[in-house]
Amino acid sequence: MIPEPIGILAAIPVKPFGVAKARLSSQLSPEQRARLGKAIAARTAILSRQAGAEVVVVTGDDGVAVWATALGFTVLPEGAVASLDAAARAVAVTATAGGRHWAIVHADLPLATAGDLRTVFAAAADGAVVVPSHDGGTNVLAGSDPAFPFAYGAGSFHRHLAASPRATVIAHPRLAMDLDTPADLAHASQARGGSWLAPFLQPS
Repeated sequence: MIPEPIGILAAIPVKPFGVAKARLSSQLSPEQRARLGKAIAARTAILSRQAGAEVVVVTGDDGVAVWATALGFTVLPEGAVASLDAAARAVAVTATAGGRHWAIVHADLPLATAGDLRTVFAAAADGAVVVPSHDGGTNVLAGSDPAFPFAYGAGSFHRHLAASPRATVIAHPRLAMDLDTPADLAHASQARGGSWLAPFLQPS
């Protein structure tokens, strides 16, 4: 069933696939890491679109830009902005100028579903929404304030919550999971909804 439009612009930052998943180098070859990075970013972007959002991919890499365009997504060149925080602010300003909410979605969400993301997007109608990662980062951030003080980096969940203490916090195991370490990959691949990762664990 196609979701009804909910008026949200979702930005997905994507790193170059050739250097993706460096912390998984003890388990996966460079080719495997690139394939995994591409697959999980595509999955997250498509799920965000299925959840009702207009999706824009934020990247400073030409290869990623070509990939995103081929999938039908608008690209925001990271070179046009100074940092991820600046890119997020640009998305927030663009979205609100058009009467929409905004969301910044971590590309690396192996267990998320379209329903999970739609819940976050819908909650933004009531104010800021912060979704923590399992290691204290911010996996999804949504809202309608064009001047939200984005503060990405290690421990960003607490900074974002401090900046918006009335924000809705959605601490969901599927949305909290990302793939930074071999332990993360093992856990995600064995979790419900993680079977799609199995081909990426085979020898290349």
